[in-house]
Amino acid sequence: MQLVVDTNILVSFFRENPVRFIILNSGLIDLKLLIPDRVIEELIKNKPDILKYSKLNSSQFDEALSNLTTFIEVVPNNLFKQYGPMAKKLIHEKDIPMFALALKLNCPIWSNEPAFKEQFSVKIFNTSELRKFLNIL
Repeated sequence: MQLVVDTNILVSFFRENPVRFIILNSGLIDLKLLIPDRVIEELIKNKPDILKYSKLNSSQFDEALSNLTTFIEVVPNNLFKQYGPMAKKLIHEKDIPMFALALKLNCPIWSNEPAFKEQFSVKIFNTSELRKFLNIL
């Protein structure tokens, strides 16, 4: 199953938790995880906050980020930007790339953002729902 992963999920990757388990084992549970290319930039921009949250030091963060990109495919914006106008009708401006990629791939988004569930064009799994769907309890 293909799944577009929201930035709020990826922040959780930097701590031991079910999100990290799912990402690290995505190949074993037949998940293909994808993100728009801007998400890596967003994680780097939020590095100070992620360091506080995760209790990692800077080099540990850099190593974890490098490790993360071995499990998640980064998709260049030019491959899904034509879906931007449709995505813009569904969600806030900053989340358009996430929805545009999901629309192009016709796949769900993994996000814990409650506002994402206010639209009905793209299936949204929060972490709890995804764990139940994958039988990872």
